[in-house]
Amino acid sequence: MALLWLYGVMMSVSSDNQPSANLESFFNRVVLGNGAIASYYKMVKVFSDVMRLNNIEFFAHSGTMLGCVRHRGIIPWDDDVDVMVEECFEERLVACVPELEKHGVCLKKDCLKGLYQFYVTRKTNKDICPANLYLQIDVFIGRREVIDGELVLHYKADYFRKTFSKRYIEVADLYPLREYQFGPLTIMGIGNYEGYFSRSGFKTDAAIVMRHMNFEHFLPEIEVLKSQGVYPIVDPKYLHWRHEIPYKEVDIPSVEKPPQTVGKKIVLTYGTFDLFHVGHVNILKRLREMGDALYVGLSSDEFNAGKGKKSFYSYEERKQILMASKYVDYVFPENTWEQKSEDIIKYNISIFGMGDDWRGKFDELNSLCEVVYLDRTENISTTDVKNALSGISKEKIQSLEESLHSSLELVLNLAASVGAKKT
Repeated sequence: MALLWLYGVMMSVSSDNQPSANLESFFNRVVLGNGAIASYYKMVKVFSDVMRLNNIEFFAHSGTMLGCVRHRGIIPWDDDVDVMVEECFEERLVACVPELEKHGVCLKKDCLKGLYQFYVTRKTNKDICPANLYLQIDVFIGRREVIDGELVLHYKADYFRKTFSKRYIEVADLYPLREYQFGPLTIMGIGNYEGYFSRSGFKTDAAIVMRHMNFEHFLPEIEVLKSQGVYPIVDPKYLHWRHEIPYKEVDIPSVEKPPQTVGKKIVLTYGTFDLFHVGHVNILKRLREMGDALYVGLSSDEFNAGKGKKSFYSYEERKQILMASKYVDYVFPENTWEQKSEDIIKYNISIFGMGDDWRGKFDELNSLCEVVYLDRTENISTTDVKNALSGISKEKIQSLEESLHSSLELVLNLAASVGAKKT
């Protein structure tokens, strides 16, 4: 009764017995508290750490993607987080569920095929969720397919494919992923979101309030706000509002490096690995046989641009191809020439290996680990392939690039068919 009385005070009744409302009062009550939002950022931080350490790429999706753009964080009234993982990472996602649950991020039972829902409560991890709350991250699996002649990423789950039939992302718009401000954190998101937002009905210049739980009692008030012409919300004061939560409030202890790497002999190499070919397979195979795990520092698109190079495949696509090859255990970006010594120390590298065309150029690293130079496969290199293509017209090169991106799934399957990790 007290709650009903309080709600009646906050939302009065006009003389014609119609409820009255004002936008500021409505907004202040529908917005989640700083404590709940801080808990969500803590959960995202733990989830991100586990994904990164297991080399699983994910990106903001649905309302979370909209929040990244419109609020630079979680939408103030949203009560879950949405991300997507490409299908090629699904097996690895399943494998790291025990690691997530060790940190109190638990998988719900009986999820739809193609959807993984992780939750945190005070019982599972009170450092993340000190209050009596229920936090949830929806991880949608994205499957590649062709729609209207375009290679796209769509929901793997049939329910969401049917319910949101237009909510797919063109792969050319998705990659390269962009880093977005996400409250006190950063998160990867869609490179060019405009087409995805347009098909999905997401707006950056007008907001509607949606919530999964405890929302129905706001509906009569929303109707009044509509009649007043202030809903959907366009007032910048509310449209772009965000929770100002400092990083120190979500900086719970980081997830430690997976224990399975402790005491193992780790081999490290670097490269661009564009137009994946048999020469790449051979050198990765030989390097992997030298140790228990193979790490690859993969040249970022920005680093390549600084060297005057441009890859056919983006960093994210090249990363997927490498990880599909069972010789590679971990991929991280190479952003500078100088980072190698730091990486060797950071990842506790035992052997640093490169092709023999780099012979002698990294001998100074011998003080940190063993340095080896391997003979390359004769008569094949990415440079040779690109030189052979140099005489082709720009139009045909563009067509070839489109074909390469369209056939990425085939390349991933071929890469996955070679090699086998040591156990």
